[in-house]
Amino acid sequence: MASRDSFERLVDDYRHARVSRREVMKRATALGISLPAIAGMLAVASPVAAQSTPAAGAGTPGGTLREGYDLDFSRMDPINTVWYDPGFYALYEHAITLDPEGKYVPQIAEKWEVSEDGLHLTLHIRSGLKFHSGAVLDAAAVKAVYDTIKDPASQSPLASLFAPVASIDAPDATTVVLNFSAPYADIFNVISTGYWAIVNTAFREQVGATEYGKQQIDGSGPFTFVEWVPGSHVDVKRWEDYPGSIVPYFENKGKAYLDGIHWTTILEQSQRATQIENSEIDTVHAPAFQDVSRLESNGDLNLVRLKEWSGYILGLNFDRTQFDFQDVKMRQAVSMAINRQAMVDALLFGEGEPLYGPIMSADRYYTTDVEQYNQFNLDGAKALVAELGWVAGSDGTLEKNGTKLEFNFVVQAESFNQQIGQVIQDQLKQLGMKVNVQSLDRGTFFGDLQNGVDSHLFYWSWPVPMDIIQIFINSATIPGPNWSHANVPEVDAAIKAWQTAANEDELKTAAHDLQVTVAQNLPVVSLMNRNSVWVNRKTVHGYLPHQWNLYPYYNDVWLEQ
Repeated sequence: MASRDSFERLVDDYRHARVSRREVMKRATALGISLPAIAGMLAVASPVAAQSTPAAGAGTPGGTLREGYDLDFSRMDPINTVWYDPGFYALYEHAITLDPEGKYVPQIAEKWEVSEDGLHLTLHIRSGLKFHSGAVLDAAAVKAVYDTIKDPASQSPLASLFAPVASIDAPDATTVVLNFSAPYADIFNVISTGYWAIVNTAFREQVGATEYGKQQIDGSGPFTFVEWVPGSHVDVKRWEDYPGSIVPYFENKGKAYLDGIHWTTILEQSQRATQIENSEIDTVHAPAFQDVSRLESNGDLNLVRLKEWSGYILGLNFDRTQFDFQDVKMRQAVSMAINRQAMVDALLFGEGEPLYGPIMSADRYYTTDVEQYNQFNLDGAKALVAELGWVAGSDGTLEKNGTKLEFNFVVQAESFNQQIGQVIQDQLKQLGMKVNVQSLDRGTFFGDLQNGVDSHLFYWSWPVPMDIIQIFINSATIPGPNWSHANVPEVDAAIKAWQTAANEDELKTAAHDLQVTVAQNLPVVSLMNRNSVWVNRKTVHGYLPHQWNLYPYYNDVWLEQ
């Protein structure tokens, strides 16, 4: 860990645009390096034209980027999909996005302002934009997306984050106004993410809301849709009529260099490293953690390690009252029986950290107050289940009123998720629980979650953890994405305080209170978070994963031919 976070490595990462200046300052300070020393080194280590960011106009057109992805692909509909994947960053654009420094920058909106009373956000939309189909992309098109998200009939999985938006107006072709029921400081975090990407809603309605994103897509990104084969791949091709980008950190302001992109799903984690080492793919996300050091030492590869805004959570269905999952003591017992640090060491090879509350320590809102909860304590866990009247049967499994504490634990059919399932099964066996791990393909997995399962493992990833965790624990999102059917009034109240925060100070206070409330009441049991690791061959240029977006944009990417 010390060598990985050495100051020399930080400076090198900064020079090659792998980390922001802000991240260097934060991590170097944590290493005990003085601010003057940090500033001095950064002054002589200004970012150069690194492999990942060629000079403007230097890109060579042509070729198809082959990218390995660690998950199966979801239906690519921003308004209603279970997950948004890398293809979103090629096919769609947002009103605003984030740059490598974490600053909000223009994309579809040229500029914006918030009213003095905090009740209105005005977005000024670029003129002359269009969707892939040729349909006009103006203020009315943006309003239509936001209105659809607010409509319960759309079943947008994150619609609850738009609850403070009372209405949306489009008084002319270049102006969108979001009107809030109360000041909503979090709004920029919300609309810059994948579920608020701008889609042609008229085309979506024509295709059908449940069919859109399978075989037809109408976005405005630099690539157009070719094919989605679940369990296999996604293909896109360059949009020759792309009107160009105004995102400040993009070197290439015109149409894409690449002819196309081919994403392939690689669910066996060991194969991700093997395939990029063998030049079968050009880039890959999330190689097996035991392979990271080997890839990092390979002179043909570039490796980017980010502090991912993510977490693995265990959900216990409150409706399974026969197991006492609705009782906080049972949830606390399960949490205390899990040795998180052992999981990080054994499964992540140190490339992550335990989670004792709902978000990770790298987040600006994180509070250490959560760390007094959910520490590993098997004896304490056994005492809690005994208080609830559970006693060990002849086979060691806990029993109560004739019911054995035996339940199903649903995970996705991906090798790392399956490993976590096995570890949870083994650890809870020590408490006297019999856990049956069920490994399901992605489509079946999400379908079963929506219909109700005993318990489940879920991995979430989102650039604003305080936003995403809400959807899994808010009683308003039952039956999904609150798949645990958690209904905890204290948690709902804490969520409301976050959603009505009027400024940064109020957001910090609300974030603290929500984290502590979740750590105490456990609407879900947080387990650990992992680093986000991206690898590309050095024949790939302009490839820039960064801390603030889940996936890289592809506008600048080009291949040596």
